[in-house]
Amino acid sequence: MKILVVDDEYSKAQDICGVLNSAGIINLEVRHETTAVAARRVLQVDNYDMLIIDLHLPLTLGDKPDKNGGIELFDMICLDKKIILPADILFITGREELLKEANIEVIKRGGVLCEYRPNADEWKQIMIGRVKYVYQRIRYRKPIDVAIVTALRNPELEAVLKLPYEWHSKHFEYDPLTYHFGKIPRLDGNISVVAASQNRKGMPSSAALASKMVFMFRPKYLVMLGICAGVPGKCNLGDVIVADPSWDWGCGKQGMDDNGSPVFQAAPYQMQLDNRISQLATELANDLSILGAIKKGWQEATPQGTLKVHVGPMASGASVIADDITARLIDKQHRELLAIEMEAYAVMAAAEYANDPKPTAIIIKSVCDFADPQKADTWQKYASYTSSAFADQLFRNPNFN
Repeated sequence: MKILVVDDEYSKAQDICGVLNSAGIINLEVRHETTAVAARRVLQVDNYDMLIIDLHLPLTLGDKPDKNGGIELFDMICLDKKIILPADILFITGREELLKEANIEVIKRGGVLCEYRPNADEWKQIMIGRVKYVYQRIRYRKPIDVAIVTALRNPELEAVLKLPYEWHSKHFEYDPLTYHFGKIPRLDGNISVVAASQNRKGMPSSAALASKMVFMFRPKYLVMLGICAGVPGKCNLGDVIVADPSWDWGCGKQGMDDNGSPVFQAAPYQMQLDNRISQLATELANDLSILGAIKKGWQEATPQGTLKVHVGPMASGASVIADDITARLIDKQHRELLAIEMEAYAVMAAAEYANDPKPTAIIIKSVCDFADPQKADTWQKYASYTSSAFADQLFRNPNFN
């Protein structure tokens, strides 16, 4: 939600911005201008959901404030064909002598006028009420472009938050999670992003968080980044795996074979990556300049081997794998299996069962171990970096839209 505050009194504008930021609105952006001309220019190039105008406003920088300045600004923007009118406009004044006369003019224009008094609560309640009302009107109209989910705060989300997206964090009432909002810079215009991490690893937590973020932000893309275990001989430590397809390796039936011995009969449902994204990821995987840029961005120790990006099968399960026997059994479910982890399938399912328009789910994880007895945390930080760095290359590509 975007709000433009037009007020030449900085202390009052600061109070207003403080009240707006306390309203608990998701992804709130507040901009402040001090003159009618500056506000009109801003409205000509960007759309705002709400406009808060001081009555006693100067026309331009250096002019004296006019008691009708706010009303005249409103009349100008109503006539300006370059401007899309905000959903709501609230007038405010700290001058008691203007209230009676101005209130009639405000009512004629379908607006609301509130009196600003620094130590009073009434104007704050009016403002918060109006903001929440507007938010309810627009919340199903303005989705976030990309929602990023990670299983761990450290090192997975930490790697995401190191991307140069102008991150800022928000907490919302009755919600225990922290959400991080940013802008992905692109030549064709920034795209919006929100990121959050689970409190626990595993498919139940990832399904809950992914579903929650889809409901709250209605993203076009639902992306999971982080770490996974690789299949030895098919990938190296640090290699990026773009899941296509993904499935739950534990889905099936515990039965008996002909000899009466327990046997697991796998029956996984494989979920495919969107074909357009799969093709784009494959193209980027073969671009040596992109791989070079990712390697150049890491200044610490790296594992042996050449960094590669793979687009291929990834299996999800409810438990951490640290033995060769289980890993080999999972490998039999798909002869081209590249990686094993604990969350991807749940995120894909959250997208599949979302209300229309459904987000496109993308899983990008990097190899930090090989799910064997030598499993360790040594390369988790590096793998988290390569996963986020490749995702950044994908997001910035003009064909990612």
